[in-house]
Amino acid sequence: MTKLIMGIGIPGSGKTMLLREFATKHNYAYICPDDIRTEITGNPADQTKNELVWQTARERLTEQVVSGETVVFDATFANAEQRKNFINFAREKGADKVAGVFIDVPLETAQERNQNRDRVVPSQVLERMDSSLRNYPPEIADGFDSLFTLNAEHELVSAELYKENESGESRVVRKEWEKW
Repeated sequence: MTKLIMGIGIPGSGKTMLLREFATKHNYAYICPDDIRTEITGNPADQTKNELVWQTARERLTEQVVSGETVVFDATFANAEQRKNFINFAREKGADKVAGVFIDVPLETAQERNQNRDRVVPSQVLERMDSSLRNYPPEIADGFDSLFTLNAEHELVSAELYKENESGESRVVRKEWEKW
């Protein structure tokens, strides 16, 4: 079964560190548009070649999915429409299951962490992405089979998944971690 694990979260959330480590630990393919941007432009912050960056990312995802690999895809996906379109694209290419991992951190925490990164993201960009995620947070209805929300310490806060009942009907089950 081919799976796509989509990271979601603003810069400074710890998303890349967590996802890269997770992919390595489980021997999954890892794709990050920032890495591709670095390959193409020499600078992960250079947004001038975004169309080529995302075309390359989609090509790499397609290669991995077609070969049956589980892929960890690391991007902010702050835009709800972009998330939905990417999920649809992955399914069209053969992803059987799509899981979202949303790293939900307060803007202030991300801003503080951002200041200690090698590549500092401008504050207004962080604020715009955070606002988009607050107004349109990821949800199972985006097309995910499961969605896991982690806090700033990367602890599980909630999980949503489709679950079939005895008659084969699917429904969404949401569990708050504290209530498990």
